Amino acid sequence: MSYVDLAYDDVRQKSCHNAFQRHEGIYDQVVYWRVRSLEIDLHRSKPFRSSLRGDWYVYHSVLDDFTSVDKLSGVLEICRGIQRAIPRHEVITLFLDIKDPFHVTASASQSWRALDRLLASRLGDDLYRPADLLARAPGASTLQEAVAASGWPSLADLRGKFLVVLTGPADDLGTYARTGAAAKRRMAFLSASMSSAGDVPGDPHIVFYNMDGEHVGLASHVRAAGFVSRAYYVDSPSRWRQAVDSRCHHIATDNVNAREDPWATTTGADGFPFRALDGPAPAVVEPGNVCGVWARSGDIWSDRDSFLFHFEECSSDRIDNTYELYVCNPNSAVDDWIKGGVVARSGLDPGSPYLGVFRVGEKHGIRVQYRVARNGPSTAIERRLAPEGRFESDTLVFVRLRITRDGHRARAWGSVRGRSWTEIGIYDFPVPLVFQGIGVSSHGQQRGAKFLFGVPRDRPRPRFDRTRFIGKRDPSDRGWVDWEGERRWRVSGFSGPERDPSRRQWPNRRSGRVW
Repeated sequence: MSYVDLAYDDVRQKSCHNAFQRHEGIYDQVVYWRVRSLEIDLHRSKPFRSSLRGDWYVYHSVLDDFTSVDKLSGVLEICRGIQRAIPRHEVITLFLDIKDPFHVTASASQSWRALDRLLASRLGDDLYRPADLLARAPGASTLQEAVAASGWPSLADLRGKFLVVLTGPADDLGTYARTGAAAKRRMAFLSASMSSAGDVPGDPHIVFYNMDGEHVGLASHVRAAGFVSRAYYVDSPSRWRQAVDSRCHHIATDNVNAREDPWATTTGADGFPFRALDGPAPAVVEPGNVCGVWARSGDIWSDRDSFLFHFEECSSDRIDNTYELYVCNPNSAVDDWIKGGVVARSGLDPGSPYLGVFRVGEKHGIRVQYRVARNGPSTAIERRLAPEGRFESDTLVFVRLRITRDGHRARAWGSVRGRSWTEIGIYDFPVPLVFQGIGVSSHGQQRGAKFLFGVPRDRPRPRFDRTRFIGKRDPSDRGWVDWEGERRWRVSGFSGPERDPSRRQWPNRRSGRVW
């Protein structure tokens, strides 16, 4: 089946269960691991925290309250960042698990109206609503009638969209929309919990069905009826296979890292995040200006560096530049000190002065490093980029590096979504930073380190045109750069071709394949 023929219900996709609790940050789940279905748990209150107006706390339970994002508004801020990074992304489905009923009075601070207002204000026209599904079938009076008459929209029509589905106890969801007429006017879709085949079709305004892994076999009934299923707690190869065989649409698992658990993936080699329920997945690449950089090296640190550098040598008349990128990595099962970032250097020898702004390993977030004197020590600056408790460090992926004063001043920022920036570090160098680009180091890991660098939609793509391994070369040290998609999405291949990239270890400068 070709891409233009695929509808939303024609594909299965990996879904991240409790996306706010995984080792991998939400950006890394979406950009690096290619997940387009995320679950977020919502509570009206939290012990020892102030009450909220028009917002909800994100956590699983009182006894299990770790979260990488404190509030729903923060999750939606990340969604806005994803939209800026990859505006033509495949549809992203947010499953909001409602842990507390909504306030009954519509004007209350945490009523259904407050949720709809928050969703509409943050996602705007990028939100696909029940009314949009209903509009596909003029004359249909329920969502189920609309699906029966006109089916689901195509993936192509849903590119760049977010679709929000509420899960939870029926009584709690009833406080969001008590009637079918109300459900059609809301910003989010309702779902029904499913534990028997008789639960389908159920209420005529329900087109999503949610079940635990023990009942995943029921997904076949949902598919046969033309609706969409989601199963959670699919955390073993046998349960995953059962979900696939049952034609489940959203397969929710805790196992995000597909390199560690290769069975838990729906991503193709070209990065398409879905698999067709019938036939092979189409050979299509999701639009986006993304570069994969892989390196097996030492570290960018101390008085000598070892890393793969993809860069340009700037002339004196255009040495002052500003680079804005988002940076993602596996963020699980990697060395704590792998690094990937935007770097400006005075030279290409290992001890050259430099300043760079980096994503660093697991749970380190963004930091600035610099070396002032040739062969001198490196210094690090780490700073929280959001109010305490609002975001964990690995949700912060946008970086900005600005070179001014004829290449002598380097200034670095970080951001949650690339709009509001927090300065991390600034330094004036006695020599100009002529060599500017992106760098990756693996801190000695033999399997190497891979980072993805993306250019936001409103920023120009840099003119990096050279690649060099900086540092003393060991026979095992190597790397590659790819802006064309040949390897950028093959994130599970570290034990295969990516470990020995013999086909094209260095970019072909004549062909222009790097940029």
